[in-house]
Amino acid sequence: MGVQSKTDEVQAELLTTIQAARLAGVSERTMWSWSRSGLAPAPLKIGHGLRPAVRFRKSELLSWIAAGCPRVEATRTR
Repeated sequence: MGVQSKTDEVQAELLTTIQAARLAGVSERTMWSWSRSGLAPAPLKIGHGLRPAVRFRKSELLSWIAAGCPRVEATRTR
């Protein structure tokens, strides 16, 4: 597998907040609210500083939706 196909694979797995919200069928604001309160999977922070990139794992969201959107009990980092 080449570098480009690996990059494409990662980009397909990591969703922006807008993409994650569309997948869940809610607004971007609702997605943020749910993920902060533990109602939805938390995003990943990529990078450092005041505004790191934030991405949601597509596979995690699909599993969460398939399970009926249960409350997420994962440890949260802020």
